[in-house]
Amino acid sequence: MKRVVPLVVSMMLMSACSPNANTLVAAEQPKSAVESKAVVSLSDISGHWAESDIKAIVAAGYVDGYPDGSFKPDHTVTRAEFITMTAKAAGLKPVPGGDNKEWYAPYVAALVQAGIHQYKDFSSGDWNTPITRMEMARLAVRVLDKSLQSPEDSTDAKKLMFLATQKGLITGMADGQLGKEESATRAQSVKIIQRILDVSQGKKLEVDKRAASYAEVELTGSNVQTMWGSHVVELPYKMPLQNTKATVKVHQILIMDLKEGDGAFRSMFDGRLRKVSGKPIGDEYLVALKIEITNETGSPLGYGLFGELAPFTGVRVSINDKDGQVDRKFYLPQIGVDIDHSEGWYLFVVPREEVEKEFKEYGFVYLRLNENNGATINLHKKEQ
Repeated sequence: MKRVVPLVVSMMLMSACSPNANTLVAAEQPKSAVESKAVVSLSDISGHWAESDIKAIVAAGYVDGYPDGSFKPDHTVTRAEFITMTAKAAGLKPVPGGDNKEWYAPYVAALVQAGIHQYKDFSSGDWNTPITRMEMARLAVRVLDKSLQSPEDSTDAKKLMFLATQKGLITGMADGQLGKEESATRAQSVKIIQRILDVSQGKKLEVDKRAASYAEVELTGSNVQTMWGSHVVELPYKMPLQNTKATVKVHQILIMDLKEGDGAFRSMFDGRLRKVSGKPIGDEYLVALKIEITNETGSPLGYGLFGELAPFTGVRVSINDKDGQVDRKFYLPQIGVDIDHSEGWYLFVVPREEVEKEFKEYGFVYLRLNENNGATINLHKKEQ
């Protein structure tokens, strides 16, 4: 299937993705979309990871198999197919009318009328286009959040994906990554529909912290909310240092539970962690600040973070390579010296008991740095 060129045929696309389109037919539509539901023996789902969800959703009448008795769980699902399932799961009645007589048109119209789908959501392609995981997340979040159900709502894709992961509607791929632009399979779409139904019935879904962390960092530059339930300053953040003319900015704040070896971002910081105090690593969180130093004075200036900053709670750490030397990827940022390394990571660990104590007592976690004989820099926010 050829992609639509947005610049040339934007008006055609608006028409093609509207319930009044009369030139598109969704490929290989499931039987439930065009005829009364009948008992179907699905021949290809035995032992599949989504078998139980497929059976439940088929039994509920939200989707069905194909004329040959298969379900094709690993085939892609089209926008038309998923939007039809979503409308049914939302309990919306089809909205007939208009010139488009295609089987999916009344369901598109129902979602548009409910404010769950906007025609501008799809900037290319048509109803035959396989739906992406991002497009599924957008629909799933809107179904369950009335504050987003408005034609004027302009919540961006990053925020919608973050909300989807925070609610447990979207989990990560095998490596925890979001796979936003990947085409969804029929099995994945059924899983999302089942989660929509579970949440609408008051069930609390398990959150994939890896996926939620990736989504939060894409949105805000930090995963502190996912990991600690608290919030940080808006990033990038210019630190109010008193003892230097250098400009020091924090671009990212990553929190990693050292007990979770496969947690989000953990593979970025491989190597042997070593506390500068020489004490062993315990049950702690690793905090990684991506920092940039710039000289904006117009005059020569030498400055490095070694000895200039210290964590308010916890101990600074380094990451050593196999030879026991500090890994060059994790040199502390410095400028105006022989080894100019203006961007880098400031790493420290915080005991789990300290995090839990502060959150219990204050409702947030104190995330602070102390400047040498200077300012105390707050990276946390008391309220969101």
